Amino acid sequence: MLLGTYLDLYFTGIGMYSFPIRPFADVFDIHIVFNLAGIPVFIWIFLWVGSRISKAGWGFLIIFFSLAGPVLEIFSESKGLFVHSKEWKHWYSFLGYFLFLLSVWAIFTWTNGRKSWQDV
Repeated sequence: MLLGTYLDLYFTGIGMYSFPIRPFADVFDIHIVFNLAGIPVFIWIFLWVGSRISKAGWGFLIIFFSLAGPVLEIFSESKGLFVHSKEWKHWYSFLGYFLFLLSVWAIFTWTNGRKSWQDV
């Protein structure tokens, strides 16, 4: 969660994207509700589903969740909730979520002692 928040702070700080409609706009440059509620729920669902499916299913799951980021960005842009600079490419989000989810999964499996897919 902190990684996502720091990345949001970094990218809003350099002007790559912004959140025109956000709670506590005078205090935070980022959408604080997304960072405090959206990302944790997203990660909880990812870990819950990922721990209940096969290795092949997990590969599909990580691709699906990584693609959800850019799709939701485009939807948010159409509603005026999210604005990107001209330099921003949506595949950056796909790659970022993919790497983020891989690291979350690696930490999850390491801290829970899961040795193989059969341990589920």
